[in-house]
Amino acid sequence: MTRTRLGRRLAPALMAALFLPACAVFKKELPLTPEMAYVRGMAAYQAHRYPRAAELIKRWVDANSAGDARMPQALLALGISHIHTGEYLTSASELLRLITDYPQQAEQQEARYRLCEAYHNLSPRAQLDQQYTETAITYCESFAQYYGATAQADTVRTWVKEMRDKMAYKSYLNGMFYYRRGAYDAAAIYFHDTANGFPDTPWAPASLARLVETYGRINYREEADEARQRLLRDFPQSAEARALSAAPAPAPADSAARTAASPAAPTP
Repeated sequence: MTRTRLGRRLAPALMAALFLPACAVFKKELPLTPEMAYVRGMAAYQAHRYPRAAELIKRWVDANSAGDARMPQALLALGISHIHTGEYLTSASELLRLITDYPQQAEQQEARYRLCEAYHNLSPRAQLDQQYTETAITYCESFAQYYGATAQADTVRTWVKEMRDKMAYKSYLNGMFYYRRGAYDAAAIYFHDTANGFPDTPWAPASLARLVETYGRINYREEADEARQRLLRDFPQSAEARALSAAPAPAPADSAARTAASPAAPTP
């Protein structure tokens, strides 16, 4: 092959190589403006690509003033996106901003429901601190009060019941902690608070049964009898009430005292 023919074959490849850098320059992506971030972020939200949606919508929210009519919609989408990415506290922050700053907007109902959802997801297992559970119950009960006729309210009520059971169990566990260590006065306080604060949970009769035992340990017979009567009266169908009914009743305090004070019968 002659040099001339070789040069003719290599020429197109060389020309393409020379133009590649120029093409790369022309294809360089333009900087992302806030408006582009909003459009792309909302599109990602609609496509359920929540991490990308949260990133882009946050750019737009931070760059725009509260006067933009699209802000409530953007804050709602941002809050819901953070729920889906597991960033519940961040979600709650954005949703609270929407609820506080735009009280008359149509997004209020969904924002309040999602705020309840975010804190419900933050509620830990019963053995841990229940601060987030308390907050969740407050927000969820508020939603159920304002939007009681909605299907979402039914879901929220289920969450509230679940979390109240958890709170009651936590209080009961605190009582058992002190009971097992012989700190009966402290245990009695927790059992009493559980029975009074959560009477609609299974831990109320359980706590009353423990109160009977706890007061018996420290010989508070009057208090033990009061707890016993309350358990039998208010929770007659509970397992604790049935077990207590089957057990022999203790002797009254004055009868026990007279028996202890009486002289022993003479031996025949």
